[in-house]
Amino acid sequence: MDLDVFISYEHSSKSIADSIVSSFERDKIRCWYAPRDVIGDYATSIVEAIESARIFILVLSGESSNSPHVLNEVEMAYKKNIEQSQAITIIPFKVSNDELSRAMEYYIKRIHWIDATTSSLETAIADLKNKVKRIIGIEDAPVAQSQPERTQNKYFTADDKKEVMRLKTQEKILQAFDGGIYEKAAEEFGSVCALDIGSNCGDNFYNRFAPLKNLEKAVGIEYDAAAVREANKRYGSDKFVFFQADVEAEDFAEKLDDILNEQGIQAFDIINISMLLLHIKKPYNLLKTARKLLKRGGYLIIRDIDDGYNVAYPDNEKLFKQAIRYCSESEFSGYRESGREIYTTLKDTGFRDIKLEKLGLSTVEMDYDEREALFDTYFSFIGDDLKLMCKKYPDSEHFATAYKWMVDHYDQMESEFMRDDFFFTLGFMLFSARK
Repeated sequence: MDLDVFISYEHSSKSIADSIVSSFERDKIRCWYAPRDVIGDYATSIVEAIESARIFILVLSGESSNSPHVLNEVEMAYKKNIEQSQAITIIPFKVSNDELSRAMEYYIKRIHWIDATTSSLETAIADLKNKVKRIIGIEDAPVAQSQPERTQNKYFTADDKKEVMRLKTQEKILQAFDGGIYEKAAEEFGSVCALDIGSNCGDNFYNRFAPLKNLEKAVGIEYDAAAVREANKRYGSDKFVFFQADVEAEDFAEKLDDILNEQGIQAFDIINISMLLLHIKKPYNLLKTARKLLKRGGYLIIRDIDDGYNVAYPDNEKLFKQAIRYCSESEFSGYRESGREIYTTLKDTGFRDIKLEKLGLSTVEMDYDEREALFDTYFSFIGDDLKLMCKKYPDSEHFATAYKWMVDHYDQMESEFMRDDFFFTLGFMLFSARK
């Protein structure tokens, strides 16, 4: 007998056990529960099933905690767990708030349970199934497509104060990541005329280019009108100016020409594109336009991300793996494999001297505050994006479950992330290329 899960329950909870088994077996999780799977002698069949199972699920209620049959099954699983060095994982699934028997308390007092009394049964069973999948190593299939794809994703608005603050935090940790690349590029020019495409509220652009001693003019482009107003309010000057334009609009190139004519600019020495390509559908078109705007020998600098290069260790419960998966499923999180396509797209659009300047931002040598900032900049937005997906797809059980899972596990993930022996790398990529 080769089993994933043994279900222990008292007869009054039979309908709940049925629902668990039905949900699990749709995902090919091999279940055993009585009386369906009893073959031959009842007691012998139960003993053999518990001995073969990797996970023991206890449907926990006042009735089951006082049932001699259930207590016998729990005792067998408890002994197997101890005697065979955790060969079976016990997961109580709490379905009532009744007082438990002293005997049941003895066996499960220190075991974390899933509480089905604080949410819908459907949601609780989905949480239970996700936990079982992580333990037995079943990979979820993508939600809607076999492969991720790029979509047009206008993810940013200056009216989203929480996102603005998150980007400020991200900006702080990325300044060290950039490693002086802008200064090195600027050294090759007598004076620098720079363009930033996707400037948000202007923080990243201003912090990178304002220190350049030979900066002559800096133009920022952003689709969100409120962000443009904020950027001009904060940083607008004779050197810095920000304009509203949508990079995916059909008239984007024409609008850029109008801006250059207004500013008396023929071409740029440096063009910067930071964390934008993952949010647009056709980066090829944007990079072709960018190349036309560069002077011969000018630099294009791109920062983007690829979650395929994320590493979290140790991740014993696969919490970080699950959170990263949920991130990739949200339409608001952008195309999470964007970074790996940049080199090829740069080649296809005629750029030369392409360099991968940096790959991966890690917690190694980070202090507590820097670790906290890195956790916040990546994981804080996942729950918010899943909440938006719930609003967009109100009938989706999957996104409702994903959002609840992220909320329920966020504090535990942060606690693990802040441990000294925890290692995390986030797949930021920094490219440079020349015309």
